[in-house]
Parts: sequence; structure tokens; C-alpha cells
Amino acid sequence: MESKEETTRKMRDHIRWICDRIGPRPPCSDAEARCAEYIRNEWAKHTDQTRLETFTCHPGAYRATFRWPIALFFLALCLYPFAPFLSFTCSAGSTLILLFNLILNRELIDRAFPEKKSSNVIAKFEPAGPSDRLVVLSCHHDSNFAFPIVNRLGSGFSIFMAIVVLSSALLTVLTLLRVLFSITGPAAFAAGYERVALHFLVWLAATVPFQFYTFFRALSDEPVLGANDNLSGVANCLLLAEHLSRPEARPRKTTVWLVSFGCEECGIRGSKRFIKRHREDLRGASVLNLDMVGGKGTRLRVVTKEERNLIRLSPAMVQLVEEAASEADIPLQKGPIIAFTDAMAFALKGIQATTLMALDERGLVDTYHSLEDRPERLDDNLLFDSYRLCLAFLKHIDARAGRNGPG
Repeated sequence: MESKEETTRKMRDHIRWICDRIGPRPPCSDAEARCAEYIRNEWAKHTDQTRLETFTCHPGAYRATFRWPIALFFLALCLYPFAPFLSFTCSAGSTLILLFNLILNRELIDRAFPEKKSSNVIAKFEPAGPSDRLVVLSCHHDSNFAFPIVNRLGSGFSIFMAIVVLSSALLTVLTLLRVLFSITGPAAFAAGYERVALHFLVWLAATVPFQFYTFFRALSDEPVLGANDNLSGVANCLLLAEHLSRPEARPRKTTVWLVSFGCEECGIRGSKRFIKRHREDLRGASVLNLDMVGGKGTRLRVVTKEERNLIRLSPAMVQLVEEAASEADIPLQKGPIIAFTDAMAFALKGIQATTLMALDERGLVDTYHSLEDRPERLDDNLLFDSYRLCLAFLKHIDARAGRNGPG
């Protein structure tokens, strides 16, 4: 392996080139497409098995996922005294959008927005002998818009979003009960319910300022450079291709796919489309996803759960990464994250996957979806250690080739 100085210089050269020549890369934008082409061209220098796979999605739904539920909540609250059934319809719609589009990353409202094109990039490296398993090392090349509320409040953003979700769910229950009691009677019972419900409605009304702030400040119109999120992962995969191009560096019995996804930032749409297209190929595969591995003031972490502990990633994969880190003497933590990564798309389909990230002691990155996510905020030590860990992981998993499963 090359020296730390040479490795980090190459990684930074890739990151600076993309930041300076391409810039921010919102999902389905021309800049995102140019970045995908850059990755493909770089990978093509090291293998003739490269592909650019286009797909379609509806990126406009991402912004609506934050704003429509709040707007529907406001409408439902205003309609509660006058139109119970319509109030229930609005509050239920708010809750369903939050559940499916925000929490589970499904596509409940996506078709209400224009369809656009994006692309995933794939590079394949075959072993010298027969292949016993497939390992996917992945990243994403798009960048998000700035989240002012996150930059200002940090982990407090989770509290604001929890208020949005719980308020919507509570109002849905209240409106449903009001509709049912108005139908089933008797009138005295319905009146008693109204007196009890009034206390909850006062609490819901008190959340309006918080939700109003969230509506306007959760997501801005300013795209970020995304040097850490996620050109740090892209740079890792670009150097891994160069490493794997050397015959002596190829795993003995393991096929390696390097994949860079588009549209991760609008709800892991690229990885979802990739899995749908390659479902048969991915049977028994092991996936290590790289996301935000270079931020200053952070430590490498292998992720155990995502989406506020709702989605469990592969324990076997977590163990493999821990063992590889121990063998290479690389400091590594393990634990959950409050958001999601492309590993979640694999986990939801039963494919063994985990993510390598770098987070601070609060489980955050200070430049997350921030205009400050620039190359100068990257840490060379973390960039180098994340790359070393990828190499150690490939070596470790290849040594176990021939056994069933990722372990």
C-alpha cells in the first residue's frame, strides 16, 4: 500500500477536482450526472468492467416530505371544530407521509412530482480463481441542500421532527375518535370525549410555532459541496479501484463491486433501484457502505441501526468490520445513527449490509448538510484510516471465502 501522504493526496485531489470543477450535486441535476461520469472514467482506467446505469425517480417529493405533513397538520387543526371527517383525512394524510416517505423511505407521494433521471456507477473486479462470494463497497456521489435547522440546533433537530411526527399521529387519533363517536353516539358520551380531547388540542396548538419554524428552516434552497458527505466515500472507492487493478492485490476468491449511487440524498432512491435491478446477483452478497468518513473531530463508527433504531443492519457484517479494524489496529466504534444511509436499502431487502461513518461523541457531524462541508474541513487521518479499513475488510472477508454467509 502507498504511504499515508500519497494516499491522502490522491484522495484530496479527487475531492478538490469535483468540488472545483463540478460543485454541488443535487439529486438528478446535471452536476450529479457529471460527477457520475467522472467516477466512471476514473474506474475505467483500472477495469474494463464499468457501467453507468440510469434510473428514474421523483426528487421533488423529498422537499414535500418535510413540508406537506406540517401543512396538512395545520389544516387538520383548523378544520377540527367544523369538519371532523375532513380534519381526519388531512391529519391521516400527514401521518402517512411521515411514516412512509420520511421514516421508511417508501415512495407514497413521489408520483405527484415530475420524473427525472439519475444514474448509478458500477465497477467490477473478478478474482484470479473461482469466485465464492460477492462483496459490494459503495458510496453516493450526490449532495444535499443545506439544513439550516440542523446547522443551528444539531441533534435538537430530532426533537423538532419528533414533535412533528407525534403531533400528527395524536391529531389523527383525536379526529378519528371524534368521527367515530359522532356516528355511534350517544351525544352525552361524545360531549364527554370533547372535554377530554380539548386538553390534547391545547397541547397540539402549542406545537404550532415549532412546526412553523421546521416548515421553513428544515431544508433550504442552497446546495452544499458535500466534501465529506459524500466525496470522502467517493474518494475511498476511487482509490480502491486503483488498488484492485493490481493483480497481486486482488482477492483470491471474492468478486468485488464498487458502486456509487445517485439520489441517496432524496431517499436512497439510487440504491433502491440498484437492488431491484441486481436482486439475483446480490443473493448472499456482503455490502459495506461508506458515508461521511472524513469529518474533523469525529471517529470511525460501524453502524448497527439506522432511522432512530428502527432499521437493524447486519450484526454479522458489523462483526466482520470490527475484526478487520482490530487486525489492522484501526480505532473503531460501533453504534446506531439517527438518519439513514444506502445500507438501509439493502437491509430492508434482507441483504447483509452495514455502513462505515465518522461521527462525534453525540453521533453527529458538525458539517452535516451544511455550507461548511468543504475540503478544508476534512481530516487526513480519518481519510487514510477509512481506506486502510476497507483494504483490511477485503482481506479479512476473502480469508473466510468458501464459508456460508458473510461470516
